[in-house]
Amino acid sequence: MSRPARARDSKALILHAARVEFAAFGFRGAGVDRIAARAGLNKAMIYYHFGSKIALYRAVIGEGITALTVAARAAVTIDAPAAERLDRYLQTLMAGAHTHSYVVPLMLRELAEGGRNLDRDGMQRAFGLFGVVRDVLESGRASGEFEAVDPLLTHFVILGAAMVYIANEPLRKRIRRMRLTESARAVPVGTEPFLRHMSLMLRRTLRATSGEEFDA
Repeated sequence: MSRPARARDSKALILHAARVEFAAFGFRGAGVDRIAARAGLNKAMIYYHFGSKIALYRAVIGEGITALTVAARAAVTIDAPAAERLDRYLQTLMAGAHTHSYVVPLMLRELAEGGRNLDRDGMQRAFGLFGVVRDVLESGRASGEFEAVDPLLTHFVILGAAMVYIANEPLRKRIRRMRLTESARAVPVGTEPFLRHMSLMLRRTLRATSGEEFDA
């Protein structure tokens, strides 16, 4: 195997190990030594490829957010009503968050901490998902399908709800097992109940009426 190929392999191993470590411990709690051990490499290889722990962290969260954004943009680039495109966005966001499961705890921590570990590039990547939501809302407003609403607030409602729902799946399963409510069996698990609920809620909220619109 050539040296460039070995370098690519070692970089991929580091990224895989870093996803697991950062997801479990966050940026501050993660250990470079543990990442190197998990990757089966010398710690020096991490600094060779990424230069620093923060650069490695930003590479991990950046690739995850970019993957979600690319998939979401592709999902809504169809000739369909805005409500259907918004449904496809939700479905793709949830599917991507499960495929790239390490992104969920990282994004929740960054949301809670004001994005303290993200540089300008990372913040711009994070705003990629907002751009997808904004464009769907604007197309719905232009077609008369949606009311005018604040796109950034709508983005945060969708993203926050999706991330928290995925993160608290183990808690909801415990509630069902422990029968903490009379209707414990009705406590939702899996993706489909969330998608149905969010789709219904957003359609009702966004449906164009003759009432007063949000002043954008």
